[in-house]
Amino acid sequence: MRGLLAARDASFHDGPVTTTSLAPSTSAPPTLGTAGLLTALSALLLSVVSFAAAGIAVPAIGASLHASAAEQSLVVSVYALGFAVPMVVGGRLGDLHGRRRLFLSGMAGFTLFSLVAALAPDIGTLIAARALTGVSAAAMVPQVLATITASTRGRERARAVALFGATAGGATAIGQVVGGVLLSVPLVDAPWRLVFAMSVGMGVLAFLAALRWMPATHAPGHRSLDLLGTALLGAALLALLVPLSQGAALGWPAWCWALLVASPVLLAVFWLGQLRLHRGERVPLVPPPLFRLRSYRIGLIMALLLQSAFGAFTFVYALAAQTGLGWSPLHAALVLLPFALCFLAVSIASGRLAPRFGFRRLLTIGGAVQAAMLAATAASLLARDDGVNSWTLAALLVGVGVGQALMFGPLVGALIADVPAASAGAASGVLQTTQQAAMGLGVAVAGGLLGAATTPAGPAPTTALAICMIVQAAFAVTFALCALALPRR
Repeated sequence: MRGLLAARDASFHDGPVTTTSLAPSTSAPPTLGTAGLLTALSALLLSVVSFAAAGIAVPAIGASLHASAAEQSLVVSVYALGFAVPMVVGGRLGDLHGRRRLFLSGMAGFTLFSLVAALAPDIGTLIAARALTGVSAAAMVPQVLATITASTRGRERARAVALFGATAGGATAIGQVVGGVLLSVPLVDAPWRLVFAMSVGMGVLAFLAALRWMPATHAPGHRSLDLLGTALLGAALLALLVPLSQGAALGWPAWCWALLVASPVLLAVFWLGQLRLHRGERVPLVPPPLFRLRSYRIGLIMALLLQSAFGAFTFVYALAAQTGLGWSPLHAALVLLPFALCFLAVSIASGRLAPRFGFRRLLTIGGAVQAAMLAATAASLLARDDGVNSWTLAALLVGVGVGQALMFGPLVGALIADVPAASAGAASGVLQTTQQAAMGLGVAVAGGLLGAATTPAGPAPTTALAICMIVQAAFAVTFALCALALPRR
């Protein structure tokens, strides 16, 4: 019995144990190919672009549907909640019942509910549609990284992970630019509807492509789901994310603090249950051996640092640019465009650099470059009393994009390097849930600190942005130090 348990810990296998080695299986994985990879990445692209474009469109939605400020914030936050809370479950369901099946189901739901959002007659319908769109994204997005993990090896995986990182990072700026362009269309009475109509068109194309090119992968073994663990994890995430997304808008009432206190308690109860299931040779929602992998454990900490800092930056930048500097949404987005393009190019190049230099070295260099460029950008903002020059800021953000790209793509590669294909969905779900929660945490903290900027005695918006960049630089230094603790290989 002990031998069987040790073997299962080594392979994270949910079915009959056939090996006692940590080495990857020698059997050939399903072929992903370029068309399959681009099809899989379309889910990640669509989910992020939709979120970013909707965020830009919120003021126009409020004016068109006569929505209150709280209702406008819900358009964005319910999507994020619907996306983040069931993410681990979506990844696990893909492991158990087929990742292609979950991808297609999620893409179909995403397309349908985006159509409902585009045609929404009132703000209540729009909020409900966005929540269900987020849940659909939670079904399809974990299958992207899980499919890459299960169907690629070696240099092919490094290339795929690099494109994953490029898509995840660049899609935010692309979504803002696309949203700004669509909101500028003068031929439509409510241009914000084009933002959701865009998701419908992209979703139809992605669904048809998946029918043709998406490989079918899954984890062999039992087809059961830990329902109690699912409920506990969902409750813990809601207790964390609801206050983070709504607390600032509501003035942080007592129930928000009560939920934040309850969240770690619920997570502890959930984790004890996962350990009990694993010791009893049953199928936990999150396999505990994942966290025995040094690369995965440290990688999650690094993802928390990276995403919380990036979330705070995007929030403060949008507010400083549109409220403090008076830029239009399109102007603010175009200043970020060189950052996005540079991020995309360097992320793709990192796929070729990773096998040569190793994840550990690239991550350390990325953290150092990011810290230096953020500090330089912050110094430039603090030195200018007459405002901010768009061209200067865009040029400095190009250097920030280089560091960000060398941090994000290689981090995903390092994190999944030792994850077996059988647990790819669960590992992907945990990673992406961590990223979403970290983004929410960064926005919540930045929103609270930026409150001082709205008072006459508070700092100017550009000063607040510079302070945010200095804090982000400190996070980048910590990120680089964590990278040094990763395995050397």
